[in-house]
Amino acid sequence: MKIQGLYAVACVTDMPRAEDWYTTLLARPADDHPMPTLTQWRNIGTAGIQLILDADKAGQSVLTIVTPDIAWERDRLADLGVDIDPISRGGFGAIAEISDQDGNRIIIAEPPKGFTG
Repeated sequence: MKIQGLYAVACVTDMPRAEDWYTTLLARPADDHPMPTLTQWRNIGTAGIQLILDADKAGQSVLTIVTPDIAWERDRLADLGVDIDPISRGGFGAIAEISDQDGNRIIIAEPPKGFTG
């Protein structure tokens, strides 16, 4: 398979509300609205994020966003009023979790220093 792109997807119940929340999370507006039920951010690192309007599946999605500085991102999000868990550190880096308004889990992860994969 030749892959041109990859998107993490969160199903949501209210697209305008979700788009506002993810715009705050990602610190930038969405890139595209290809259809009324789809909003997307391209080139988030080496992938993208999509929101899909689907009330039946909302709250069941899990996205992982990898950052080089989890402490900075946690502080930024907390300052913006986002409820974020404390940082948990382990042998393969660190994570902190948040949930969007629909209950989708977003894991903010920091890999170990020097990890490039």
